[in-house]
Amino acid sequence: MTKKRSPDIIIFILITLVFLTQSGFTADISFNTLEPEVGSFITVKTNADLIDGEVILNNESFPIRADSDRGISIVPISYWWSPGEYTATIVDNQGRTWLKENVKIKDADFDKSYLTIDDEQEETVRPTDPENQARRARDQEMVQAARADSHPDRLWSDSFIWPLEGRLTTDFGATRYHNNELANRHNGIDIAAPTGTPVIASNTGRVTLAANLLVTGKTIIIDHGWNIYSSYLHLSELSVEEGESVKQGQEIGAVGSTGFSTGPHLHWSISYNRVFLDPRDFVDLEL
Repeated sequence: MTKKRSPDIIIFILITLVFLTQSGFTADISFNTLEPEVGSFITVKTNADLIDGEVILNNESFPIRADSDRGISIVPISYWWSPGEYTATIVDNQGRTWLKENVKIKDADFDKSYLTIDDEQEETVRPTDPENQARRARDQEMVQAARADSHPDRLWSDSFIWPLEGRLTTDFGATRYHNNELANRHNGIDIAAPTGTPVIASNTGRVTLAANLLVTGKTIIIDHGWNIYSSYLHLSELSVEEGESVKQGQEIGAVGSTGFSTGPHLHWSISYNRVFLDPRDFVDLEL
């Protein structure tokens, strides 16, 4: 389950910048990379003086959160952003700018995915029946609510793990076509395995959704704190309930083919601040 990365993504780049402000204290700021690919993220570490500040990139703001005696910010790079030169600005909780740093966002070599679907499957994805349309709207409201109130603290201590061993069928970020017509981007990783194969939680958190939805079938969403959520779609069984706390590695369901699916598999995705990112980067995450 590996994906080719350019050398500057494989190599962990640490850039430490030390400087003084008018108030007289020193802030240490480090970036894990200044050349991220779309669909990945930057981690910014600071000393405690910049906690409750923010990192601004592409006119979007991302908080610097308290983590023990330091500050950490996760800056997602959406796969919808255009590659190019950007400026990351570090601002404290008084609105004072501490640093401006050039960031070069690079394109990613995403795959293309082609599916042939029949009229019934098309109705599932783009319903015309009023009852299905109403159900689809309710489902979307439930999913939005499940990702709306994240725990303010991070609920995990270790890097994320794969929820399933199996054959990767569709990778993250793939441009998906239905009957040769552009449909969407794939916001997770599809892992094929026999129906009933156990699926485990990729990290510790709280279940915010465990329901059978029209498009994604039996679906679980877990809040890991800090607006990070993992999702598990098309399950045949749900072994947890909404509101339940789960531990990393705990069995939460089983592989299935419910909802819009062409065969038994798990669709696994991770989002931060409602931006879907490559789950591999969370498996490799070190804070």
